[in-house]
Amino acid sequence: WDKDEFGGWTRFGLVALITICLSLLNYTGLEIVGKASLLVCVIAMSPFVLMTIIGAPHVVPSRWLQMPEVPEDGTNLFDDDFQTSPGPLPLLGLVGILWRPFMNNMFWNLNSFDNAASFAGETTDVKKTYPRGIFIGLIMTVVFYIVPLMVAVGATDYTQSEWVDGHLGAVAVDIGGSWLGAWTIFAAGISNLALFEAELSADAFQLMGMAERGYLPKIFQKRSRYGTPTTGIIVGTMVIIMFGCADFGQLLELLNANYAVSLLMEYAAFIKLRLFRKELERPYRIPLPDWAAVLIAVPPCLATIAIILISNWYVYIFTFGAIICGIFFFKVGDIAKRKGWFEYEVKTRGYAMPPMDDSSSGVETFDPLSSDVVNHEGEWEYREDNRIT
Repeated sequence: WDKDEFGGWTRFGLVALITICLSLLNYTGLEIVGKASLLVCVIAMSPFVLMTIIGAPHVVPSRWLQMPEVPEDGTNLFDDDFQTSPGPLPLLGLVGILWRPFMNNMFWNLNSFDNAASFAGETTDVKKTYPRGIFIGLIMTVVFYIVPLMVAVGATDYTQSEWVDGHLGAVAVDIGGSWLGAWTIFAAGISNLALFEAELSADAFQLMGMAERGYLPKIFQKRSRYGTPTTGIIVGTMVIIMFGCADFGQLLELLNANYAVSLLMEYAAFIKLRLFRKELERPYRIPLPDWAAVLIAVPPCLATIAIILISNWYVYIFTFGAIICGIFFFKVGDIAKRKGWFEYEVKTRGYAMPPMDDSSSGVETFDPLSSDVVNHEGEWEYREDNRIT
């Protein structure tokens, strides 16, 4: 399809149809999504392994050190005014690198490791499985990004302006032939499908976990007969369809900035829990002293802040609006819970939580929205009205 001709309602309808089909697959169970992801991983990584093996003998190391040739304003490298819109910092950066698209693409491709925590409750022996999976995933991500790119850059003599979306397919053709190029494009396509399934599952389980902690109505705890979070999948599918009409480059910057804000909150929570909630039971504890554990959070915090700073003003407005909406819905949820507009139910997964005094009723109740939750010895039984016995 011609990119200029394929758009409007035709594109939106196809994106919506694909989204619904993939969501139905997600609905059928986490196990099938996991097995399908493993199969996709093998298929998607294979052409890059072959490209590395075939292209390695043709690598010219000096090409790795060539500096990019960037036009004066850099605007002709983009087909979307959104990506060249002004912001607090200029578009062009040091040593001829366009830092805004560079860092946004790096951030997009290397983030979401925290999503694996959404599956902790569905994992057997999470204390061993989770850190092992994160470690293996980190190594594979670094190796399968750096090594094939070093071979692709070193074995070809393309200029920077020729490195556009899908260019690795052309590189694979030069290195191994048309069969390897076709395989690379196919692998990129199905890897995006696996990414979609993993992201939708993680978001759905995160919503269910929030409901089990009392932050969302009980309806988000609903599971299908396959054990998947029904309401979370439906909500996620609706959001994806609504954003299906947007340009990917625009979505990348908008979502990156909002994800950066959420990451800063995660880092802050990590530091606070590490320093002030040492007694909380943890599936995994970083085997470092407190000062070192805090220190390792500094570099990612600085990089995350940089992602926000280099954004354009449209991203700032969108992010600010998202934060305001988040605060608004949090307050509405708090009021809805106290007024009884929706049914809430707190479930525990091996974590004991303390009671809070309710002077108006004379009965101890638990408020999951309170920030003063600590771990106490003893077991608490939660009834559907959230009262503790």
